[in-house]
Amino acid sequence: MYQVLLVDDEPLILSGIKFLIDWQQHGCQVADTARNGQQALEKIRQLQPDIVICDISMPVLSGTELLSLAAAESPATVFIMLTNHPDFDLARESLRFAAVDYLLKSQLSAETLEKSLARAIAERDRRRLLAKAEMADSYLAESSRQLLDSAILRVVQAPAGARMEETAAVLASHHILDGWGMAYIPLRFSLVSDIGPAAAQDLERMFRWEQEVAGKLAQNLFAQCSLFCPDKQYQSLFMLCWGITQSAWQEKLLAFSAKLETASSTIVQACPRVLGTDFFSGRAQLAECRRQLFLLREHYYLTSQGRVLFGNLQPPAYQPLGLTGLAGRLVAELQAKNAAGVSSLLSRAIGRIQDIPHEKSQAIWLCGEVSAAVEKALGPDSPLGGQGPHEIERLATRGQVVHWLEQLLNELLSHLEQYSFGRSALIEKARQYVRDNVEKRIMLQDVADYVCISPGYLSSLFKKLYNQNLVDYINQVKMERACELIRQRRYRMYEISYRMGFENAYYFSRVFKRHVGMTPTEYQKSCGRDGNVE
Repeated sequence: MYQVLLVDDEPLILSGIKFLIDWQQHGCQVADTARNGQQALEKIRQLQPDIVICDISMPVLSGTELLSLAAAESPATVFIMLTNHPDFDLARESLRFAAVDYLLKSQLSAETLEKSLARAIAERDRRRLLAKAEMADSYLAESSRQLLDSAILRVVQAPAGARMEETAAVLASHHILDGWGMAYIPLRFSLVSDIGPAAAQDLERMFRWEQEVAGKLAQNLFAQCSLFCPDKQYQSLFMLCWGITQSAWQEKLLAFSAKLETASSTIVQACPRVLGTDFFSGRAQLAECRRQLFLLREHYYLTSQGRVLFGNLQPPAYQPLGLTGLAGRLVAELQAKNAAGVSSLLSRAIGRIQDIPHEKSQAIWLCGEVSAAVEKALGPDSPLGGQGPHEIERLATRGQVVHWLEQLLNELLSHLEQYSFGRSALIEKARQYVRDNVEKRIMLQDVADYVCISPGYLSSLFKKLYNQNLVDYINQVKMERACELIRQRRYRMYEISYRMGFENAYYFSRVFKRHVGMTPTEYQKSCGRDGNVE
């Protein structure tokens, strides 16, 4: 049965249409009626009728307005429009939104309604078949796209020596192997400085934003391309481009790199790098493409450089780091509380990583061994706090590996200081940084970066030594400075708020009251003309 909705603001018209013909004889039933356009729109959303017979002139929402909204939301629903006036413009507007017929109420009879209903039923069947065909085409297109994405991903992820016949067949079926090039696009986000799990949500959001920016730029430059993320680390993208010439590949890739760097720094505050392979043609070159991608990733790890074409690279002669057994010796030095021994071991590791060209896997393996050694020696007191493996898997460059080891060394030395002398020099350095930058916006990450330890460990150590959160200390120093400025009577409150690095005066006032016990205005009133608090 075809479901029919009748819509008219005149009850007599509704009743007349409802009983004008035998609906069941035509395979239909009246599902409901509506008295205005807004009510009809709600019932269309609820009932999803096959056919709507609708007056053009109605309150709240006219018939043509209802038709235009329904055409967008429920395109399979067929409309027959009714009117009291033979207005050609109204008829043309109705037909523009795919109404199947346009009937004059004054000429409405059982015969004309039945003929119009037959046309509506035929149109409803046509739209249903069309929707099924479009759904099938969409499914086939989506399946083909997923198959292609899987094949491209296999080019990047398959181990050395893996058979690639099926992958090559899929790529060839899309005419990709007639001529293609690939690019490796590592990313760093300046707004997400903490690589721990707390920043995962922000990192994913910014990565998706960056992926969208890169995708739009690529589509503007390359006729056919695919941009994809190989894992859930949100650190890199890969791009495959085809249907172009060798000269166009190099020229457009460099243009893409320049535009992406500019757009990313402005829009996303990200730092992308683009490293491109040579231009290839034919199945036999798939293996060479994969080899070049591996070497480009290693090049980025060692240098952090982008805008690189493989043909311009001189692959380094990799050497072993020669740090076998370091983890075992580190456990012994930590258990002996020997700060000098710990410093010697990790400084040697840092020096060799900085000076020796090596594959990334060697450094990542070393960091994993060091992390396990620290956890084994210190247990619950470890400054890693169980986050070692999580952070290590995100280390993308040699510089990041060195920073991770330097940060760990400082944290270990700070931990061992409690067994030799009292107050940590690192914490004093952090306190001095806060005092020196009191009129700047100071984030916990800024202080941690300055003293080269993790934000979490810095907060924990500060709390142990001073029984105060570092963030509270930062605000305390800022409020002391704010009090000085208020007593000078040279600045307005919003100016002081801005100088202290607060986003708005309201938040500044809340922090001030928490630390001083009164609002900035109350504090100003309590100060005498000489600046002294009365």
